[in-house]
Amino acid sequence: MTLFDRIKSGWTTLKFVRVGLGGLILYSSIAEGQVPGIFLGTFFLVFALVTDGVCCAGNACYAPPVKKASQQIIENIDYEELGSK
Repeated sequence: MTLFDRIKSGWTTLKFVRVGLGGLILYSSIAEGQVPGIFLGTFFLVFALVTDGVCCAGNACYAPPVKKASQQIIENIDYEELGSK
């Protein structure tokens, strides 16, 4: 998945909030001239744009679809009594 595809995908309400907050931090830091805040705002904004969520960074929470295991049909089962009292 390319970087542009990551930015276009996964837009949920939470992602809008995270991008908005990152943009707010960046905007207010630029307005006040605070260099550490600019770095922090840029970090939060970029992180919010390229990830789907905090726990899903790097596609760690995506699992491939489960394939059904082939089940063998056992028609006749013989039981043996081991020890009776």
